[in-house]
Amino acid sequence: MPLQAEILSVGTELLLGEITDTNAQYISARLREIGVSVYRRETIGDNRSRLTGAFREALSRASLVIATGGLGPTGDDVTAECLAAALDLPLEFHEGAWEDMLEWFRLRGRTPATADRKQAMIIRGGIPFRNKNGTAPGQAILTDGKLACVLPGPPREMIPMFEEHLVPLIRSTFTDLVPLYIKNLKLSGIPESKVGEAIRDLMDSANPTVAPYAGRGQIRIRIAARHTDPAESRKMVDQAADEVKRRLSDYIYGEDEDTLESVVGEIMARRGLSIAVAESVTGGFLSHRLTNVPGSSRYFKMGVVAYSPAIKATCLGVPDEALRKDEAVNAETAVSMASGVRALAGAKIGVATTGFAGPTGGTENEPVGTVYVAVADEDGTEVERYVYTGSRTDIKEYGAGRALYVLWRRLMKSRRSPQGPKEGTVK
Repeated sequence: MPLQAEILSVGTELLLGEITDTNAQYISARLREIGVSVYRRETIGDNRSRLTGAFREALSRASLVIATGGLGPTGDDVTAECLAAALDLPLEFHEGAWEDMLEWFRLRGRTPATADRKQAMIIRGGIPFRNKNGTAPGQAILTDGKLACVLPGPPREMIPMFEEHLVPLIRSTFTDLVPLYIKNLKLSGIPESKVGEAIRDLMDSANPTVAPYAGRGQIRIRIAARHTDPAESRKMVDQAADEVKRRLSDYIYGEDEDTLESVVGEIMARRGLSIAVAESVTGGFLSHRLTNVPGSSRYFKMGVVAYSPAIKATCLGVPDEALRKDEAVNAETAVSMASGVRALAGAKIGVATTGFAGPTGGTENEPVGTVYVAVADEDGTEVERYVYTGSRTDIKEYGAGRALYVLWRRLMKSRRSPQGPKEGTVK
């Protein structure tokens, strides 16, 4: 059975939503990599009784408990004393920790306040962790075969301390850790329900595990395996991944850190293609995603946000008849925009979006949430219609994501077929 861990994120500001808890996410991911399973994460305010109780409960269940935050010099920084209370151990002034803090102050030309001495209080029998990026040391204590640790809250202090001090301590304390090997497959253009149907039998496996997760127009399939032999873990994951690819290859655009924009960018750069974008409903989201890829200047030539019908007509050559139909939200407008921006920029590919992001607007034929996506290249054009729900931002982001998927699909079709893709129809 894998080592079980719990993470306590300490701070009233976290409960109030004033800051985002990136520490727990980072720690969870790193623990997974070294063979520790996080079974529970909890956020607790700066309250002595509740935090002490949370430590006691966590230590009754888990072999590793990690808390972040609440190690400063003020009265509401109570994490260390609450862990001490949960263990029925006293805090003691640690001369070495204090000397490290004095050195930190000296190097910055500062003088410590009396209250700063509080940060050098270490649980009896505990191990202090030097903080090279701040004043508050972390600390850990091994008791009854369980390891409890407290780390500072600021990520710039927490992450180096976690890597330099805590990871080696975990590995030396728990010597039988078996890392979890994970591969993520990225999909687009298919609903989660269809993915579930296609891999239902694979999802019943206990090792490797196969699980789909839905995002904004995207699906991620996580495949994970645990084996004492890392090579065997990779083999198990790769075999499962190959089977998923066999069933869903038309929708899998990448793995792990891949994004649609990075994948289409790599394809265009490799083939020497260029792209221009004309956006209405997506308001620049599509151009942003394409140009957010390092090196995108190799293929991205131009982006136009053409909200005004006059701009659609004069700059992109959209016919008056198309502009008058459903307030320029129709297939003809999208196709004309894609062809027009391609010609204007002298690009190999043109992509366009038009629609109604809401919350007002829309017509009887084209309600709020309607998005048309068109792609034009030397082989012709294709256009598709979608209707999304959600906020204005949701619809803009969905539209941009779908445009990237349609672009990726067309690039893949042109690779597979010498004749390239055929003239598309509205779907």
